[in-house]
Amino acid sequence: MKKLTPLLPRHRKAAGFAPSGLIEMLLLAYIVAAVLNLALGNWIFATAMMAPLAGLFFWIQYTDRRGRCRIGDQVRLSMGSHAGKEGVIIGANETGTRFTVQMSSSDHPDPLDFSGYQLTKMKPVALPSS
Repeated sequence: MKKLTPLLPRHRKAAGFAPSGLIEMLLLAYIVAAVLNLALGNWIFATAMMAPLAGLFFWIQYTDRRGRCRIGDQVRLSMGSHAGKEGVIIGANETGTRFTVQMSSSDHPDPLDFSGYQLTKMKPVALPSS
């Protein structure tokens, strides 16, 4: 009988959520400390603790909105049978989770529907001036 061995080499570890979980726990502890300072009457210190968090919150909201796909954006498919192909978004549902993409290749003349996680937004390319 053969001995079962792991598929990954010994120097590699399986990907997991431990690093992000640790960051979330540290962030939660920081917020709890700020709220506790506010409850104890140290509002100046609590405000000084919460100001960087408020800035981080608004920065994340700004970058998230800027990175979302909209109608007319040039996208590349990153998953599925059409991976690597490019197209233009011509329609979206109300929640912005499903998109109708008109593929650039002549192989697919009809628009196709994709989930938002399958698309990668591409930067617009400036047209060459003549």
